[in-house]
Amino acid sequence: MKVSDFLLQTLEKNGITHIFGNPGTTEIPLVRACEKRKKLKYIVALSEVAAVPMADGYARATRSLGVVNLHVAPGLGNGMGNLYTAGIAGTPLLVLIGGQDRRFLHTNPILWGPVERMAGTVCKAVFGLNTLHDAAANVMRALRVALTPPYAPVGLICPPDLLELEIDASPSRISAPLLSPLSAGDVMLYARFLAKAKKPALIATESVHWNAAGDVLETLARKISLPVYAAPYTGVLPISAKSPCYAGYLPPSFEQISDRLAQHDALLFIGGRGLRTTLFSKAMLPQNKAWLGDDGSVQSPDGEFEVARIVDIRESLAKISQSMKPVRKKQRISERAAAAPPSAQKGIFHPSRAIHTLLNQYKEAIWVDESGLSTSDVRQWMKSESGDYIINGSGGIGWGLAASVGVAIGRPGRQVVAIVGDGSALYASEALWTAGHHHAKLLLIVLSNRRYATLNEAASRLAGGPLKAFTIEPPILDFSGLAALHGFKYESAATENELEIFIRKSRGKTASNTMLELKLHPETKPVTASRHF
Repeated sequence: MKVSDFLLQTLEKNGITHIFGNPGTTEIPLVRACEKRKKLKYIVALSEVAAVPMADGYARATRSLGVVNLHVAPGLGNGMGNLYTAGIAGTPLLVLIGGQDRRFLHTNPILWGPVERMAGTVCKAVFGLNTLHDAAANVMRALRVALTPPYAPVGLICPPDLLELEIDASPSRISAPLLSPLSAGDVMLYARFLAKAKKPALIATESVHWNAAGDVLETLARKISLPVYAAPYTGVLPISAKSPCYAGYLPPSFEQISDRLAQHDALLFIGGRGLRTTLFSKAMLPQNKAWLGDDGSVQSPDGEFEVARIVDIRESLAKISQSMKPVRKKQRISERAAAAPPSAQKGIFHPSRAIHTLLNQYKEAIWVDESGLSTSDVRQWMKSESGDYIINGSGGIGWGLAASVGVAIGRPGRQVVAIVGDGSALYASEALWTAGHHHAKLLLIVLSNRRYATLNEAASRLAGGPLKAFTIEPPILDFSGLAALHGFKYESAATENELEIFIRKSRGKTASNTMLELKLHPETKPVTASRHF
């Protein structure tokens, strides 16, 4: 069989059903071979800026390996920002990178570039299909590394001339190395760490999601009455927001984190490499700290961990839970920071009231959040199950809209709601074409305040006030035109009454791709805006 067929059949053997990509001339052999497959779909995006988040969102929503195909050096360059985001959030991605035809590389042809060095800056490993002797082995190696924690993108460079050659190899399923659970002795170390504390807390990251450990995390938390905080910028909600143990997302500021956690005398971190924060402030976390996870590059935010082990997270949490005696007292009330939506004010369409209303209406949906300054409002009132709330995790923007398309393709039976700022919506709006082409039934909510409100909030702290550069008017953007261009149904609301009319019509589910533009006053801040930095 051809190398291209070996690659695709190997992906199929390992459960892959979708490849997202923006193909060019060097990808023709791969796309042609893919079109002959029945199990494997090639999902075309109109740019690599959109293709990478689609594969990332798909992977997170399905808790599986995502596969994305990028077009040689320029395409890889376009996708690198979002490959960075996937790496920060710990998403397993196999990145099939087009390589220029090797037969004339010595002429420095168009599209040629140092793709291995480029990919190496945003991938944990990069392999190449160099010869018929190493092609099969490197396909398997790339898959194995991609499926081995800690998860991150893994590159595989695929020259088109090699893809067309015949190879004597049989596709097979790979066996990725598995981590082991805690030993009996180590279980007792963690049990004693928690038992000796007067008021311990758990801090969870997206590693809980990738290890399918949300249920055992909640079992442990309920059994010994512990609050569970989500670490800042955690890319996938690790525990149900309906749980009485869920204490909310920690803010991305060491000063605010220190304040939130001051009541606790011991902190057990589950997964992750550390607390990701935004603006500089000092960490004041003198508590005893422990960690368990799958990434050896972890570091304590202050001091050192009393105990730390690289382990299978799900099995280890289950063992710790089994070893602990139940706390025989009334279940601790959630320590989620309190905030109520503001009262209705005549003539003001308040973003916090709009968010609160939408969350109540679409509480069973999968939410993809890149709402900027409103993000803390979403987290305040969401009632999502573990895995059903997704953010980019890296702090950048322009990821959410495209990622939501991948989520909708991966979970076609679920309502998917993407909530993005008007600035974010412009970064990869071409992703709407893919949503339309595949009838994704996405609800896209655009918060239109004609400002980079998040940057102005930061400028208020760093520069003494908002800056003129952070407006996106004039012109006032016509999102109805963007919706029409991509076949989306367009709705808008500039008042609470208009939002209620939309909600009554939709009844909690959209029958087709729909864009809802919320036209907000640029000077009205979300009630939780102070938590954003």
